[in-house]
Amino acid sequence: MTSPIRFGGLASGIDTDTIIKQLMQVERAPVDKLEQKKQTTEWKRDAYREINRSLMNLRNSAVDLTFSRNFYAKTSSSSDESRVSVVAGPSSGNSAIRIDSVTQLATSATTILSATDKNGVKLTSTTKLSDMNGFVSGQKRVIQETAGTELTLPKDLDFATITFKDSAGNPLNKADFTYDTTTGKLTATNMTIYPGGVIPKGVAAEYTSGTGFEIQYKSTATGTYKKIELSADATVQELMSKLNEKDTGLSAFFESSTGKISLSTKETGANATIDFDSSFKTAFSVGTTNPIGQNAQFKVNGIDVERVSNTVTIDNMTLTLKSRFPTPDNATAGPVTLSAATDTQKIFDNIKGFVDKYNETIDLMNKKVKEDKFRDFAPLTKAQRDELSEDEIKKWEEKAMSGMLRGDTIVRGAMDTMRSKWSSTSSSTNDDATKQLFQIGLATGSDFTNGGKIELDEEKLKAAIEKNPEQVYQLFTNETNGLLPQIRDVAVDSRATITRIAGADGAGAPTYSMGREMTAIDTRIERLNDLLISKENAYYRRFTAMETAMNQANSQAASLQQFLGGGM
Repeated sequence: MTSPIRFGGLASGIDTDTIIKQLMQVERAPVDKLEQKKQTTEWKRDAYREINRSLMNLRNSAVDLTFSRNFYAKTSSSSDESRVSVVAGPSSGNSAIRIDSVTQLATSATTILSATDKNGVKLTSTTKLSDMNGFVSGQKRVIQETAGTELTLPKDLDFATITFKDSAGNPLNKADFTYDTTTGKLTATNMTIYPGGVIPKGVAAEYTSGTGFEIQYKSTATGTYKKIELSADATVQELMSKLNEKDTGLSAFFESSTGKISLSTKETGANATIDFDSSFKTAFSVGTTNPIGQNAQFKVNGIDVERVSNTVTIDNMTLTLKSRFPTPDNATAGPVTLSAATDTQKIFDNIKGFVDKYNETIDLMNKKVKEDKFRDFAPLTKAQRDELSEDEIKKWEEKAMSGMLRGDTIVRGAMDTMRSKWSSTSSSTNDDATKQLFQIGLATGSDFTNGGKIELDEEKLKAAIEKNPEQVYQLFTNETNGLLPQIRDVAVDSRATITRIAGADGAGAPTYSMGREMTAIDTRIERLNDLLISKENAYYRRFTAMETAMNQANSQAASLQQFLGGGM
């Protein structure tokens, strides 16, 4: 709303604007007090929220430390990283093992495909599959995964269009089979060739349906056939892209200068294989023998071991086999020793990180409840701020904002509860020397003025970790009486109480008590401002009436003076 332009004192010579302004300053005093109260409430709300953020960080730190990996950190070493490397897991024992020899590394199944198009020209990335022998557009097939008396095909196929091939791609006699168009079931009728009606593994029923190409393959001997579908104008490059998709289990590489394709399985071991359907085998001249991978073979502490991968887990240590030894070129290569031990420094650092976060929270809460309250420094009104410099405003508000939570029972109660958890935490194990936290170097100390900050004895804590990391783990994480669950719960409960009062960051005013209080203050301020506007307008009307009366009086006096002067 735009304030009207007024010109006062033209008749009386009185500075009415200044007088009314001074009168309104007195009238505005209740509004100033409400605005100061609202500002104080906002500052107190922000102080609560600062505590809440710190409690949230403490809660998260407690939850993070609960994971066992933080208390069972291990160091590991290998006497020869170039031959065998090792990573110790959390449950690894403090022990050592010996790899006497590696006679064979695990490998994937690999094959090189060499083909030409129908004109005998070597393949390029843009060669279309339709230009290669073996690929028939629209041709689909169902392969018998395991020997059985039925092979399920799509329903309503024209039996005359179906052809049958064995696992090597050789044609089979169609008369030896019957097909039910209603159920889609294919069965063998020639019991001489197929005793008991059993259709052997690998038999394929091929039929024509739709357009495009379908390729079936599998990358493990124990797996099932997967399908790749390509458009009718698909190229070799598109085939490579399909073979390299995430879930194929294959890795394909096309070498453009030779027109050859390298295929390998992503898995290693003796079950890794590359097996394609007959159309693919025909197109790429693949023989009847499928390539297979091989297992890793090595000796551990004198025991022969075989695994499908070069990365294996033994005694909860993860080993990576990198080379064979001994070899003809290095017949004297000795065994590789792998060891694991408790990473005392890592565990100590994990615990210290939580203690630092706890002390940071306690320090903030302690500061807030003990902060001096300067009652003579109320929030500045707008008029007061207009009279001060920025530096003066800053210094004033530092004192005005101080002590918002001095002696606050909620914050003090949270501090006292958290302090008590450190002394009440105990272990249920029989080791009396490490049943409580103070025995492993963590105590609140005797200085109550610090609000319960933890004093950490590095030497005692490291000794406890080295002696029995399981005991330390239980002291911190036991769900019934461990420290971390208790600190977590105190932080959660305290945050809930503070959130009901001060709200979470970004919360709407109606959702917390201080927000509702500030909304009520805003309503009262708005009502009083309306009254002030009416009061100010009333003052101006009175002074305007005075000016009008004086103007009339002056006019009459001038007329009288003119009359009297004219009669002489």
